Amino acid sequence: MARWWLVPSWHKGELKEFKLATLNARLEDAKDKPAFRSVWRYGRCLIPAGGYYGWTGARGSKQPHFIGFAGNEETLWFAGLASRWQDLLTCMIMTRVANVTVADVHTRMRVILNSDERAAWLGGTDDRELGAGTRLRHHAVSRFGIDDNGPELIEPFED
Repeated sequence: MARWWLVPSWHKGELKEFKLATLNARLEDAKDKPAFRSVWRYGRCLIPAGGYYGWTGARGSKQPHFIGFAGNEETLWFAGLASRWQDLLTCMIMTRVANVTVADVHTRMRVILNSDERAAWLGGTDDRELGAGTRLRHHAVSRFGIDDNGPELIEPFED
């Protein structure tokens, strides 16, 4: 288990004092960013998920979409980075330019790895094309709140 939102091991001070936006990092430039340089080399991880959400529309009336594999696999494997800050393990997900299967939802997507790419990612590759060929599907779902939970959150929304 890890806390979402990467906190680099070099951070001094209290957790609430860490102000960098480290929820996600761009695959294209993370290795050169001071906050990610060390974990790029020594903190790679895989983050499993059954899917994720993307939103379309104007602020205040955004429509959520559930995004998952287009094939038979049930688990998405995100390229991630992890860091141990004090006694707390923290993590984040890598993103990339969206491919054609999700570009109508968002301009960026999670870096989702196939089995060969998972081994390469954990082995230290700098390949910026990781996840480019991932085939995803998506559909609109009903709006939900932060406290909502359950399988109905991924059921297609009928207008």
